[in-house]
Amino acid sequence: MNTFQGTKSNQDKCSEIQVGIIGTGFIADLHMESLKRIPGIRVIGCCDVDKRRADSFARRWKLSPPYDDITSFLEGKRFNVVHVLVPPNYHCSIAKQILECGGDVFLEKPMGITSDQCQKLIKISQRNGTKIGLNHNFVFYPLFKRLQKDLSSHRIGKPEYVIAFYGGPLGQLDSGKFGNWMFQEPGNIILEQGPHPISQIRAILGEIQEITPTATGKRELGKDQFFYDRWQAIMKCKEGNAFVHLSFGNQFSPQRTLYVYGQDGAILVDFLNNRYLLQEKSIFPDYLEPTANAMRYLIPAFEGVKDFLDYAFSKVKLKDRTDPYFLTIKNSLNAFYDAYRSGTGLPCSGEDGLKVVEACEKWIEAAALPKNPGPVVISKKVEEKVGEEVLVTGATGFIGRHLVKNLVARGRRVRVLVRNPRGLRAELYSPLVHIVEGDISDQKTIGKAVQGVQFVYHLAHGLGQGWEDFLRLNVAPARCLAEACIKEKVTYLIFASTIATYYYGDVPKGRAIDGSVAIDSKPELRNFYARSKIVIENMLMEMFRKDNLPLVVFRPGIVVGEGGTLYHSGIGEWTRDNVCTYWGWGNNELPFILVEDVAEAMVNTLDVEGLEGRAFNLTGDVRLTSREYIDYLRRYSGRNIKAFAYPVILRYLSDALKMSIKLLTRDSNAFLSYRDISNRSIGGHFNCESEKKVLSWQPCQDRDEFISKAIRRGVSEK
Repeated sequence: MNTFQGTKSNQDKCSEIQVGIIGTGFIADLHMESLKRIPGIRVIGCCDVDKRRADSFARRWKLSPPYDDITSFLEGKRFNVVHVLVPPNYHCSIAKQILECGGDVFLEKPMGITSDQCQKLIKISQRNGTKIGLNHNFVFYPLFKRLQKDLSSHRIGKPEYVIAFYGGPLGQLDSGKFGNWMFQEPGNIILEQGPHPISQIRAILGEIQEITPTATGKRELGKDQFFYDRWQAIMKCKEGNAFVHLSFGNQFSPQRTLYVYGQDGAILVDFLNNRYLLQEKSIFPDYLEPTANAMRYLIPAFEGVKDFLDYAFSKVKLKDRTDPYFLTIKNSLNAFYDAYRSGTGLPCSGEDGLKVVEACEKWIEAAALPKNPGPVVISKKVEEKVGEEVLVTGATGFIGRHLVKNLVARGRRVRVLVRNPRGLRAELYSPLVHIVEGDISDQKTIGKAVQGVQFVYHLAHGLGQGWEDFLRLNVAPARCLAEACIKEKVTYLIFASTIATYYYGDVPKGRAIDGSVAIDSKPELRNFYARSKIVIENMLMEMFRKDNLPLVVFRPGIVVGEGGTLYHSGIGEWTRDNVCTYWGWGNNELPFILVEDVAEAMVNTLDVEGLEGRAFNLTGDVRLTSREYIDYLRRYSGRNIKAFAYPVILRYLSDALKMSIKLLTRDSNAFLSYRDISNRSIGGHFNCESEKKVLSWQPCQDRDEFISKAIRRGVSEK
């Protein structure tokens, strides 16, 4: 059944274009922002297999109720164009379904994960008279358009050589989300990130004919799951040669630069910092040439001032958004819909998408890397196993991994509930671990997961954009899990909270903080993370009192160690991975704790009776100030880490200015609280003697051992 309205070449060019969105992740918001700025476009619906995420997206953008089934979505709406914004391994199947219905498609890159997939889509498109557009947005950077203009006017003569250097953090890699498609095979990262420089090189030097690659920096992410964090390639193109460097991870300096060399000069484009430098052969005599060359750097300096003013005006809605990455999406969509309306050739067509994927394939094949073994088959059904006694949610997280490792070392049979079975760490593949695929936010999944176990550890915690997201992702699942624990009569529900639930201003001066000290009575004045933990603690304690929920609460301090971040937010606010502003003066001794000590205390709970209704703080015996921690980090990393004191009142005034801008822009998540800011410096002293006695527990006491495990080992891991 054809529910599409046909391509615009068959329609009135002035009529409204009706658009659908499939996939409501991060990139979908940028598409929506861009589409809202294009006259004559109306987004009439969205679809995502994650119904809760789709609901949140639809509410944010005031769309009709979303779908979680693609077939129903395509049958229930009448679209002109559907934007496909899902992971790359689903691009082909979804685009094929749309094209076969007679619809036009706008695809995120890459077009497909093989050239065969791309060719099949092109054949369907040609047969049905439909269109395929690609979001190769990096060729729509304003500075790249400026580069193309200068090249076309021969400012540096014929371009002969291009160097593309792309490096820096990769969110999913740095946060340990190894279940993402880009980590399933070593070459997937090239299909995911390679289209950016490849599309730019094609636009400058023509088709890529030969590739000589290298891949280094081999890392084991999960069990038998390998990743290469540095890729290089020399490319022979139709009209010149290129060198491409890609590096991934927060250990690399953020870079996104393009150097173009010609017979009569060179052009440097710094996309990350929005800088452009044209170096032409000088018309001045030799003795004036150094001065003339230096003067060229004045233009980027003035442009930097303009960028700041543009940013400031855009924040107070006196000017539209000017941030370069957003403009790449906006300009790409504008170019697509301009061509779509006029019936001319698309700026990035299916044929372009095929050529880019073919170049990625050449790169991957020439690198000749071994493939990862296929994923272990994970059951979505919970099948009780004899002696299985512990359920862990959040087992893939920092503390969760160490907790499971400790449980297995003691011979405990463990059931872990994971949302994505790919990218799991080696410790989860023990014969004592039963891996179950499921979502903690699904009530039925939770009920089945708790059946037959004696102890439940709840460590899973999601993040969101607003308080509604924290309620949906954290508070509601915690209540559901607690109700299941009551029904199944588990021995303990062990909840991982945080010392951020305290407000130190309420603690009498000089009093040491132990588990009996009340948590913050004003959660609404705290950041969303701390607020959600306080709300959950209060909710579960109420269920303990009224419904006999066998609750035990742990509040870890600043957790550091193997597999964790060296740039912990408890130290200060990291505006860069080498720039930190302390919470206050940086002189308070902070409640650090090694992750293995947290796991040990939590596992010891299983051998102690009568802990229902108790709360335990977990902080170590080695106390460092923020300043001391940064000094050690500088010493062992060899990095130029800059750290500054930031008094509370100055930070509050700065945040108040940001808050006023957010209010002007009607940001619904704007938040300002002196109570929350002043609490970040952790102005309290913790006493864990009771925890040591009750749990037969002793955290690390040796300063050198602590520093070695908390900092030196972390530096060597990087």
